[in-house]
Amino acid sequence: MLFGPAYKGITLAASCAIALAQDGVNIPFSYNRKEAKDHGEGGNLVGAKLAGNVVIIDDVISAGTSVRESVNIIKDAGANPCAVLIALDRMEKSGTDIEIGKYSAVQDVSQEFGIPVVAIATLNDLFNYLQTSANTELKKYLDDVAVYRNTYGVIG
Repeated sequence: MLFGPAYKGITLAASCAIALAQDGVNIPFSYNRKEAKDHGEGGNLVGAKLAGNVVIIDDVISAGTSVRESVNIIKDAGANPCAVLIALDRMEKSGTDIEIGKYSAVQDVSQEFGIPVVAIATLNDLFNYLQTSANTELKKYLDDVAVYRNTYGVIG
């Protein structure tokens, strides 16, 4: 099943479940709220009951806080977090890295939980695309992306 952490992960997980359903694959999904409701259906989880293997879907991993919270929610429900899918790996230095800059936040999350983290694209993909793009509107961001990568990115 799929799990979308609040807030951006909610629409991503729902969109993936819809796309899979259009292909004839029925995959349940659920998501968490930042604050538990005390009325209506209540609680902090919405959607299908967390069970079995669960894939976490989100936009990015910054410090890994959202993934860590999601893993705890999933395990507390008796389910198994088995992978994380993200749209963009910003390849940012990990805040928990002893040798700051050697490992990314994505690598930290993968190592900490022993689960794969798969990204649709990486910061290097974006940088390479901007370098080779004929689109001058996009190419004007190349220097800014280079500064970002050199300031916050992992070494190598």
